[in-house]
Amino acid sequence: MKRTGVVAGVVAVVIIMMLIVLARFLISKPSQQVALRKIGILVANDLRLTKVEGLKSELEQLGYSEGVQLNYQVENAKNDLNRMNDLGYQLVQEKPDVLVAAGAVEAQTLRDLTMKNKVQIPVVFMGTLSPVDIGLVQDLSKPGGTLTGLNNFHFELTPKRLELLHRLLPEVKQVAVLGDTRVPVFAQTQKELNTVAQAFGLSVHTYTVANSGEIQQAFESIQKDGTEAIILLPGFFLETSTREIVNLATPNKIPVFGVYPLDTEEGCLASYGTSNREQGVQSAHIVSKILRGYSPKDIPVETPDRLIFSVNLNQAQKLGVNPSPSVLSFADQVIQP
Repeated sequence: MKRTGVVAGVVAVVIIMMLIVLARFLISKPSQQVALRKIGILVANDLRLTKVEGLKSELEQLGYSEGVQLNYQVENAKNDLNRMNDLGYQLVQEKPDVLVAAGAVEAQTLRDLTMKNKVQIPVVFMGTLSPVDIGLVQDLSKPGGTLTGLNNFHFELTPKRLELLHRLLPEVKQVAVLGDTRVPVFAQTQKELNTVAQAFGLSVHTYTVANSGEIQQAFESIQKDGTEAIILLPGFFLETSTREIVNLATPNKIPVFGVYPLDTEEGCLASYGTSNREQGVQSAHIVSKILRGYSPKDIPVETPDRLIFSVNLNQAQKLGVNPSPSVLSFADQVIQP
């Protein structure tokens, strides 16, 4: 009987210890819920959601799982600038740990809103052109404020795209440029393009477009002007209109030079730039630094890890053009017929 009593006592002690461990586990769970960090993301259009996918994927690899360590709120303006400010205001009011801007117009919106509402929320931009010139940071190496992120070199690469077009198709002399005046540094871009055009003996005419109707109007003039090729400028509207532009240009045998690798996949003859997904992936590391306690004012603005020169030989065949073999040899990606 004594042995039975001892055994029962041991069992009772074990059960009590298990209950204590279970209680501690249950008590600890709410604290994990409280530690959930919030990321507010503002995007101008559906295309830029690819940046968000890259951001989330890389943060997952860095140990930040959605619903466990992080909670995301994504607001999409669908290319409507009138909605951009309202959506950004909603994000700011939620007071997330980090605000993320998918591009230049989103970054400028969040900058203005955080300043106006006097809140010190870090803002990371996932790829924007000339962040110093458009007033996002004071200096690339020492941003000095609440914003930092990725400079996607769109301003610097635009004249390079015109040069690549010339070298790829040296017989082309008449080039149309499609751009949107709502995009920052539009005027400076025109000056740089004109410098390159003069150097290579090209005639360049710029058409400003902000909606589908204006694209149609521009093409009426393009056909009359004897345009031999088209250069697309970066921008939140034009990047979602690539396929429409290609569909108008292809029957007229006019090659189009795009911005992103995706543009080449959608029928542009060539493109030169960094992909949206890679911009999101790279920006995830900056967001991670802020979540670990770094201040955006001390995180240098980064440059793209990779620029891709892409050529679509299938489209070249449709257009009846023969890209220069020597320039083609430098392409990072080639879409074969």
